[in-house]
Amino acid sequence: MRQTPFLLLGVGLLVQFCQNPKQAPEIEAKALEPAVVKFACRGISPVLWLVDIYPDSIVYERGGGKKLVYLKRMEEHKGDTTVFNTKLTLYDKESEMTIKIIADSCSIGEDAPKFPYTAIIERDGDVLNGCAAGVAPK
Repeated sequence: MRQTPFLLLGVGLLVQFCQNPKQAPEIEAKALEPAVVKFACRGISPVLWLVDIYPDSIVYERGGGKKLVYLKRMEEHKGDTTVFNTKLTLYDKESEMTIKIIADSCSIGEDAPKFPYTAIIERDGDVLNGCAAGVAPK
């Protein structure tokens, strides 16, 4: 019987909270939709690497390591080539990346499917060659 006052206090607080709930901010349905990938770039030399280009960001992953997210800074079209330039401050050091997507078919290996684009990634002095598609492979 000694627990009854505490139980009543808990029920009272619960009723008070339910009568005056804080409004959660509404989330637009658009924000819940998956982001659309403009280009998905893949390569295997010297190690497996992935670059996905979204309308507002670029995701870079190399060798199964951590994914780095760069904000997309600049997109330039030169003939059959689209160039993306971006920077990221990482551990107090600036990382620069240039991605060239060339409208030229490409294959990662002999038996691998063909991609519609060739991709050249230049990141902090390293050059990675690979292929790209207009949507991310599943």
